[in-house]
Amino acid sequence: MISLIYGDVDNMNIEQIAKLAGVSKTTVSRVMNNKPDVNPETKKKVLETIKQYKYQPNAFAKAISLQKSNNIGLIIPYEADYIFANQFYVEVLRGVSTELEKEGFNLQICYPHDHNFVDIYKQKRVDGFILMSPGSSQHFIVESLTELDAPFVSTAKIPSEKKMVYVDVDNYYGATLVLEYLLSLGHKKIGFIGKPYLTSGLDRLQGYKDTLEKKGIAFNENLVKIAESGSIKGGAEAMFELLEHNDSLTAVFCSNDLLAIGAISSIKQKGLKVPEDISVVGFDDIPLAKYMGPPLTTIRQPAYEKGIEAAKLVIRYLEKKKKPKSVILDIELIIRESTAQCKN
Repeated sequence: MISLIYGDVDNMNIEQIAKLAGVSKTTVSRVMNNKPDVNPETKKKVLETIKQYKYQPNAFAKAISLQKSNNIGLIIPYEADYIFANQFYVEVLRGVSTELEKEGFNLQICYPHDHNFVDIYKQKRVDGFILMSPGSSQHFIVESLTELDAPFVSTAKIPSEKKMVYVDVDNYYGATLVLEYLLSLGHKKIGFIGKPYLTSGLDRLQGYKDTLEKKGIAFNENLVKIAESGSIKGGAEAMFELLEHNDSLTAVFCSNDLLAIGAISSIKQKGLKVPEDISVVGFDDIPLAKYMGPPLTTIRQPAYEKGIEAAKLVIRYLEKKKKPKSVILDIELIIRESTAQCKN
């Protein structure tokens, strides 16, 4: 009968709960926010009324009132297919969501169309952001977030953004590990497949170039192929083109594991063997890498831990009200069966 007087349960508000419990709106608010100095009996009565009528406060209204939403926006500046088809990014997302849930935060995924993330922050629907692996074309996102004075952490560095907080690995160093290893196996004709519009790709390409030159091997731009995408298909197409013009190629370094998987596919289609004819190395060590045929030699970067660390940094940013220091995570060369001693 009472629910008929006060309307549908889904439309209950704090004033109606206060009337039902026989207390003031302020008392209900104090109980909901677990404030001290509320009579235990009164608190019990209010909580029982809230439970009986299944009252759910308006999250946005509460966020505006408390200046906090407990939501973190994850800005993904790429198509969903690109991110969710790549096990590396899925592992980063798993780390982010695991840590945020553990600390009582919710995750809100945002694709940056027409600067919608600006409105989301102004409306206090999120407290801060994690920016997923921005490339050179995503400066506008960083600039907009900086102008908003919004707390945010990136899962990749952008060299021109000196003050941006990020979690990353030393991609240049990872590339030098790969090249030094391949050179130690006797390879000299080493190709590179990558996506240099990403900072990570640029660093990996530069590490490739510098290590060759350091060892007295002249850089040959014909051995470098820019993949149309960072996908398996992109790697397959780029590898096919490399093979068309470089008969003496004995090894190839791909700037991510999906590209390497695609490269292996094209090598096999050409009637060649990995690693007997061509050694292949990737970067990331996605879960699929060790199950490839042959298992893939690669640089392991801790994707899951990267997501956890990004979440920790943005939470620290919010709590301390100042920028935390950026974090560089360790990497490791994982040697498997896709590489072998050069026969030539």
